[in-house]
Amino acid sequence: MHPLDTSLALQRVAGTPSGAAAAFMCRAPDRYKNAIGPFGGWIAALLLQAVLRTPDVRGAPLALDAQFMGGMDDEDLEVRVYLLRQNRTVGFWRSEVWQSGRFCSHAQVTMSAERRSMTLQDARVPDAPHPDTIPVYTTPRKPVPWLAQYVYKPVGGLMFSRAETMDSQMWVRDAELRPLDALSLTALCDTPFPSPWLRLAEPIPVSTVTYSVYFRGSAADVAEAGTGFLLFDTKSSLAQGGYVDQYASVWSGAGRLLAQTQQLIWFADPPAATGLPRGSVEAR
Repeated sequence: MHPLDTSLALQRVAGTPSGAAAAFMCRAPDRYKNAIGPFGGWIAALLLQAVLRTPDVRGAPLALDAQFMGGMDDEDLEVRVYLLRQNRTVGFWRSEVWQSGRFCSHAQVTMSAERRSMTLQDARVPDAPHPDTIPVYTTPRKPVPWLAQYVYKPVGGLMFSRAETMDSQMWVRDAELRPLDALSLTALCDTPFPSPWLRLAEPIPVSTVTYSVYFRGSAADVAEAGTGFLLFDTKSSLAQGGYVDQYASVWSGAGRLLAQTQQLIWFADPPAATGLPRGSVEAR
């Protein structure tokens, strides 16, 4: 079994909390650990997995909108799932992660039956070199376990390079090959480099506060992506007041738009040694 699937194996809890459709237990995984607690992409995948495992859920994931409200440690996690409303073709669910009586994170997950409709597409796949022509990237950041679960091949925008912008492009896939699905795509959407780190010479503390994934590819598009690299075209517009936005379009190797993702990231000011004044990360 792939490490992601092993880490997301949920045990059903008997006697669910009042109003909940289901509740599950699992343990925070070692392989997807960040500096403090689990990697954010894994937490989002856990919130989605609990909904997918709930009886009576219908359709496929359309959107996930999560908030990360508190840290987690290595103890057991409880995931509670609530049905907000389920219509004929669209269902609205909420999942929550609790640990030792603390409410740590939650997501609203929108499920939808796949619909046939006209297609109007303005988005264009970026003109990027094939991943086979790009060497594997060795990250200069402090190693944390979750990084070893992915392979990076940056096209542009390296960490701590004092780049002109916070934008980046990179090819990413699971280190241990696994056919793409909504769970792995949810986790992968949190793999782009934190945008301020591209402009700086050294890392600063960052933490995701809000995290959204919109699933845009059809089932056939996702199946076609298989175990291949995905191209992340990532942009940011403003780092100010201790928060920075980060947006990415996620493309398959065949040029299909699979997902759009966005985050609002908390950051700490850089020390004076970075060459940027405290309280300012304005463009040069």
